[in-house]
Amino acid sequence: MTRGTSPDAAGVEAARQHWASAFNAGDLPALLALYDPAAVLWGTTSAVLIDTPEGIAAYFARTFAARPAPRVQMGEARVRLLGDGVALCSGAYTLHLSSGAGEPRALPARFSLAYRRTGGHWLIVDHHSSLSP
Repeated sequence: MTRGTSPDAAGVEAARQHWASAFNAGDLPALLALYDPAAVLWGTTSAVLIDTPEGIAAYFARTFAARPAPRVQMGEARVRLLGDGVALCSGAYTLHLSSGAGEPRALPARFSLAYRRTGGHWLIVDHHSSLSP
């Protein structure tokens, strides 16, 4: 759910849904296309801030290599427009993955995404994700 009904807010929400679809499909090129070249990522399982396109690609390639592949189920979210071409999206999701013993686990998590509109597309410039306490 987004705050506001402007076309820009709807575009940010669509970008969030495209991210989830690309993640769930394990589609690395489609996922990477959603990130600005200057993006930074605090991944859910990363101990370091990732600040290069190559680093973001490597992080998600490792994530997608897990078997069975992890999936996300998006939950509640809030979109806030911060002037011309900048937006924040904060929300929750459930990360579905397998434990080391193959048992399925559903982990509640949260995210913050900062977007910049570039060439008519909302691209992620800052992505933070962590497990919920």
